[in-house]
Amino acid sequence: MRDRDFYVQLHLHTAESSRCARVGGADMARACKEAGYDLIVVTDHFFNANINVPYDIPWEEQVDALFAGYREAKAEGDRIGLKVLRGWETYTDGPEYLTYGLDEEFLVKNRDIALLPKAQYLRRVKSAGALVSHAHPFRKASYIPDFLPDPVGLDAVEVFNGRHMDPSFDVQALKFARRHNLPGVAGADAHNAVHILDGAMRFPYPVETAAEVFAAIKRGDGEIVPNMTGRL
Repeated sequence: MRDRDFYVQLHLHTAESSRCARVGGADMARACKEAGYDLIVVTDHFFNANINVPYDIPWEEQVDALFAGYREAKAEGDRIGLKVLRGWETYTDGPEYLTYGLDEEFLVKNRDIALLPKAQYLRRVKSAGALVSHAHPFRKASYIPDFLPDPVGLDAVEVFNGRHMDPSFDVQALKFARRHNLPGVAGADAHNAVHILDGAMRFPYPVETAAEVFAAIKRGDGEIVPNMTGRL
């Protein structure tokens, strides 16, 4: 019998929209439901990253394709009783930002959004009501140039990433979040169904929207769950 806590996954990818993902949205939704999640956010890679969207089609069709995995996950989530929200993970010359709370309409009206440098991107999405978390700010990888994380414009920092084999990446992220008085969050960064077990958020009450999730996090009501195995 499950407890009354509410489990949320803030960082996952689908094969429909992220080229590096291995599982489609519907299968990801089923895996998350089986793992015990109540709400997930599909955060596929954005137009300036490892995206599974052709660039030689009209902008409106590119936007539609970006959310293909989300739509598959949402349709299955509606069927099985899993809340599914949309977001994306953008790349800005080093920093990667998980962006929540915006939709297709915003992107259709902002066709230059993927071309903006970091500061302008953050100003644009924040002015539209977005909530932004810095994904894995201290990850070292061949595709990430050296940069210094900046707290400006952030609502949270991903201080536990389920794909990190080097714990020092998360330790540095936690220090950064504390230094700048920002809440720390977890994310699986899932690219397949096994990954979704690592890096969950737990809340003592239901949250239904990105705004509610981040309001709860800022109140200190969100708890990091490193692994979902054995939770049920």
